Amino acid sequence: MMKMRFAYDGAAACSSPRTMFGYKLGALVLQAIATSWQWSHRRRERRTLLRLDDHMLRDIGIDRSHAEQMAARSFWRA
Repeated sequence: MMKMRFAYDGAAACSSPRTMFGYKLGALVLQAIATSWQWSHRRRERRTLLRLDDHMLRDIGIDRSHAEQMAARSFWRA
């Protein structure tokens, strides 16, 4: 059963279960895309750390061993 309600401006809004499912599914898809982007970003940053020389690492305040530890972490771990 679909329920209709009207906003103050007269526009109708649907609150059917099918519509709510679509919103929830859309939110899940967006969350999956955001998580995938974040994982890709972490992986790229950690690989880049390994390519920096010792002088560049000192400029950002870390040493070689710390950079190697960070790069060895799995991409899904913050």
